[in-house]
Amino acid sequence: MRVAETLAIGVAGGGLLELAGMPAGWLCGSMIAVIVAVFAGRPLKIPDRLRSVAFILLGASMGAVLSPEMLGKLEKWPLSIILLALSVIATMVVGTQYLARRHNWDSASARLSSVPGALSAVLAIASDSRGDLMRITVSQTLRQIVLVSLVPVLLLVSPAPPEKVHAALAGPGDIFLMLAAACAGGLACARLRIPGGLLLGALLGSGILHATGMVSGVLPGAALIAAYVIVGSAIGARLRGTDPMAIVAVLRPAMGSIAAAIVIAAIFAALASFLTGLPFNEVWLAFAPGGVEAMTVLAFALNLDPGFVSGHHLIRLVGLMLLSPLWTAGLRRGD
Repeated sequence: MRVAETLAIGVAGGGLLELAGMPAGWLCGSMIAVIVAVFAGRPLKIPDRLRSVAFILLGASMGAVLSPEMLGKLEKWPLSIILLALSVIATMVVGTQYLARRHNWDSASARLSSVPGALSAVLAIASDSRGDLMRITVSQTLRQIVLVSLVPVLLLVSPAPPEKVHAALAGPGDIFLMLAAACAGGLACARLRIPGGLLLGALLGSGILHATGMVSGVLPGAALIAAYVIVGSAIGARLRGTDPMAIVAVLRPAMGSIAAAIVIAAIFAALASFLTGLPFNEVWLAFAPGGVEAMTVLAFALNLDPGFVSGHHLIRLVGLMLLSPLWTAGLRRGD
């Protein structure tokens, strides 16, 4: 019953924002509605298996973007990746200084709260550090929620807002092949413990079929809407059991750090867009300090290139997971 209630609330919230014309309305509306219900005391949840199904569905449709035209953009990636790395370093340094000097956070909490991604690695390190685990967890969770909520609004008022694109619907045979390839790719990447493996593997599996011309089109709209609602509701339900007063205490410092991260990402994205000729909206979403799954899903919902976005987020994520132990050196308990 909890799952059914969660989905019902997610559908209601997503439907309202979709009717209001908000980009990625099903994704953002379901997340916001579930957060409100969670804070109202409802014990909402989305099982991991259901979320996994949603990632497979989304990845299967996202594979349609892996076209020869998209592959032609690869030559522009090295420069954008270098600027992405500089953006991440600037975000971590500025965020740490802001939290430590302006709000008197301890060094461990400030450093770990300023890492723009690699949530699982950050929380694993935080649990064995001298930092405040509640502060770090709330800050990192708020970062994802704020980005998923705010990015569509900012892109909507940007000089080149995303346009609605009605992709061709895949035929029954193509749908079967897409889902089979998406399942195989997703499960393989998940077994290899690749971050965001289910979504990225599904995208890759379906993308190979699209790139080789074996299939064409996307899944039916109803399947995509269901997937958006499940993912949005799952993000919102992550705050279940969190003390609202604890969030209020962390809100101001965390929001300041998040705002700085967004601005830094926008500055470096503007530079990358100018130097490479790639669309600013696409580059900014690739540089945005959000989770790989959420940002990739958001790219697809906003008719941007999820291959470019997910590729950059995965590179950033791997880099953060490798460098996080160095960034937090000396912060372990007993050090």
